[in-house]
Amino acid sequence: MLRKIILLGASLVLALTTAQAFAKMYRWTDDQGNVVYSQTPPPDDRPVKAIAPPPPPAENTEGAKKEVERIQEQLDNLEEERNKKKKERQKAEQESKIKAERCKTAKANLKSIQEKPPNTLWGMPDGSYQRFTVEERQKKIDALNEIIQENCQ
Repeated sequence: MLRKIILLGASLVLALTTAQAFAKMYRWTDDQGNVVYSQTPPPDDRPVKAIAPPPPPAENTEGAKKEVERIQEQLDNLEEERNKKKKERQKAEQESKIKAERCKTAKANLKSIQEKPPNTLWGMPDGSYQRFTVEERQKKIDALNEIIQENCQ
């Protein structure tokens, strides 16, 4: 978006400055015999000669080309910086979602362990069932509290 605005502005400035260079020029002689050069024709029906404006200096085109290249490089750098920040934001959002899910799961597991009696039979990830000893149960509670502290904020 910024690139389009800058290019549009540069084009507008170029168009306005070159419009004057391509304006029609007139050469005519006034009542005192003086030769007059003007962008407007004489006020009466005097003989007039239209003159083509001189071409722009060649060195300006090279300078303008370098300026456009410099601006293009700045735009590329700005776009690269913007893309980098966008990726960082997306990564931070992803990490935030993961932490929120960990928090939610840990809180649910902690609530389940604390609400059920110590001799409850627990389903394990491999499909087997197990009863935790008092020490194992306390270790699970401590581990879940650590996960909650790290991920819930």
